[in-house]
Amino acid sequence: MTGYSKVSIPYLKNHNKTLDVLTSITVLNIGNLNTEEMTFEVEVYFDMKWMDPRLAFKEYLNASYVLVPGETAYQHIWVPDLFIRNMKFSESSTFLTDLSGVIIYPDGFVTLSSRMRVVAHCEMDLLMFPLDSQSCNLMIVSFNYDTTVLRSLWGENPVAVDTMRDGRKSQIDTWMGLKLVETLTTEGSYVYQNSGLKFQYLIATFVLERQTQYYILKGFIPSSLLVCLTWASFWLPTTSYPARVALILTSFLASIVLYQGSSLHINQMTVMQVFLLGNIALIGLTLLEYLLAVKKEHQIVKMKSIVNQTKGAKVKGVLAHNKKKMVNPVDQKARYIIPLIYMVFIVTFVISVTMLSGK
Repeated sequence: MTGYSKVSIPYLKNHNKTLDVLTSITVLNIGNLNTEEMTFEVEVYFDMKWMDPRLAFKEYLNASYVLVPGETAYQHIWVPDLFIRNMKFSESSTFLTDLSGVIIYPDGFVTLSSRMRVVAHCEMDLLMFPLDSQSCNLMIVSFNYDTTVLRSLWGENPVAVDTMRDGRKSQIDTWMGLKLVETLTTEGSYVYQNSGLKFQYLIATFVLERQTQYYILKGFIPSSLLVCLTWASFWLPTTSYPARVALILTSFLASIVLYQGSSLHINQMTVMQVFLLGNIALIGLTLLEYLLAVKKEHQIVKMKSIVNQTKGAKVKGVLAHNKKKMVNPVDQKARYIIPLIYMVFIVTFVISVTMLSGK
């Protein structure tokens, strides 16, 4: 390697030759999808391949390849300066030593592989949460070299998913309640405004679909059960103030706690919040119904009092005997009207969500 300079890109003296760097990614794990900071985490094997004729050893060494540890290679040979443009944080994995390596072939063809963890920005539309799917990108560019010197290209299998994970082969690409629906790759170029130079970029897109079972069991079903529980108050006597008020208020407070625990801390309304708020409103409607029933009961009692005074004690005794058999007309109607209103709300919610999701 006499005269080799690790700071000089291959073909630097050949102005008609552009270095092609082939890139590929193997997904090992997709971690936290942070809706507050708008980031996602991914662990990958990051591979790069390029030709560096200065490293050819075919003429004087009869070997199929040379394997060099990553740390040693970085100190002695030129390595592409590709980086993930939208990353917030990244680190190379280590276990005793740095988990990266370089293979050099006799003709000067070089492959570099490194395991790394990346936390990258991901703009999310959370309107459909938790029935949503998100598309998160990794944008790979060169830091120094424009398109006249270096071209970034995807390899033959640009994005692959490791199915072994912890040694058990898995056919379902699911991590932490997120399912990897598909991966997309694109190539393009952009002009850096400060210098006017054109740089090529690669984009790997991960389409992640949220698994809804957890949220259905945690939020949707309990909230609906609380609404249905308040309907039991329609069969309790209007005079049972403690029982009816306790039942409704307990369900109301429990729904608020459920809403706070199931909502995302973001400045955007989600379909889950709409559903939970709708259920809270239905519980409030039950409380309003009880107030109307109490008012109606007072009117009935007042009317009975007037009738008793005009018709005498005999009628008074008959009315007193039938008082227990009489059902408050507001409660009687509410037994059918309020559940019907809730069913209309559920159907409207399902139709609206289906239309918004485009399914």
